[in-house]
Amino acid sequence: MLRGVALTAITCFLHAVALAQTINISPLPFNLDSTPGGKPAPAAAAQPATPPPLPTAQQVALTGTVGHIYVYVEPYQTRIEALFDITSIIQWLTPDEKNVPDTISVEYQQSIIRDAEKLAADWCSVSTNEGRQPYIAPTAHFVKGKPGATIPMAENEALPRNQCMLGLVWNSAATETPDTVEATWKGWINGAKVMPVTVLFGSQSERSEINNITKKIQWINKGRLRPTPLAKVPTYDPVPPIKIPIGAILWLLIGIGFYWYIWHRNYRLPGGGLPYFGVYIFCLILIGKLVNITIQRDQGAPNIADVTEAQKIVSPLLRNVYRAFDHRAESRIYDVLHRSIEGELLRKLYLETITALTLDGREGTRVLITEFEATVDQVTGHTSSGGFIADCNWSTIGTVGHWGHAHPRYNGYKARVTVEPLQGEWKLTALEVQEVRRK
Repeated sequence: MLRGVALTAITCFLHAVALAQTINISPLPFNLDSTPGGKPAPAAAAQPATPPPLPTAQQVALTGTVGHIYVYVEPYQTRIEALFDITSIIQWLTPDEKNVPDTISVEYQQSIIRDAEKLAADWCSVSTNEGRQPYIAPTAHFVKGKPGATIPMAENEALPRNQCMLGLVWNSAATETPDTVEATWKGWINGAKVMPVTVLFGSQSERSEINNITKKIQWINKGRLRPTPLAKVPTYDPVPPIKIPIGAILWLLIGIGFYWYIWHRNYRLPGGGLPYFGVYIFCLILIGKLVNITIQRDQGAPNIADVTEAQKIVSPLLRNVYRAFDHRAESRIYDVLHRSIEGELLRKLYLETITALTLDGREGTRVLITEFEATVDQVTGHTSSGGFIADCNWSTIGTVGHWGHAHPRYNGYKARVTVEPLQGEWKLTALEVQEVRRK
């Protein structure tokens, strides 16, 4: 009996070994790959984690129709953006077209843009508390990706039809932050009756929908969107100019000479001297107000040599440069810039800053600066007018929103600035950028 039990145990053990070899595991509690001498073999080096795969065409491919409206309400602008899948746009533009290409060439893109801008000219009108805004001509753009998840396009890139959309943009500038916005929509194509709407303002958003019966998108501010105020322009107490009443002095000398003459000749004026004296005093007062020489003394601005004092002047001036571009009307931007800048630098900064803040120079979208910080490293010199030259650094953080999502933007600058005293205020008059950092 014991012999039978032993044979059964050996048979079970051999079956277990065979099964372990089949599934490639060791049935024994020790390492079979030990080195001679009984020491375990060194462990294999850990392999680095495989990086996540890059986006593929399937991840950005559109699987259905797209029709979405985005309303961007900014302190001095309202922007309406509408996205459509390109198949629906081609069906709308050329309903008899049967052979829609799978790839939209650059030439075909340009043709679609021209036709869409012409036919969608009256699709959108905007009214605010300032009244109905002037006619807005739309601009059309090809957009790659999906609503809320667009991706950059290469220049002159042919696009697969299922990976691109057409975006239409209407920009409406305002002189103040709107209390109400009402947009009328007429872009109902291919029998569409309802479109989703996303209103974005500041860091907030609202979702709703519009239908082909009401045709109106409404938004009420309720104090939720406010413009960032301008910084106060640094001032100083100027020394007033000296006014010399040269006319009164000359008239007084003439009067003294005339009196000496008639007194020396013992001459008596007809009717007495009182009327003549009254006329003389009246003329003295009149000439004293009209004939003066003004001598402009030194500006009287304090000598700025301390870094802390220089930073108190430079920081608000640079901050106002970016606040000016919250406005959209060119004349208004220049007016705000003129508060902090004087001379040819005004035009130079306008062109350079608007280029830096505009997204790729396309679509009318502009970075809204939310954070600004400036430091003065040292005061390197002074000007003949009593101003100073300073080496400084400043950085800006902003966001730019379009097609339903936002991109952060960081710009850092190292520059040498010249600040001059002008009529009781400090103004930037020269700026030499030495280094630019962008992210």
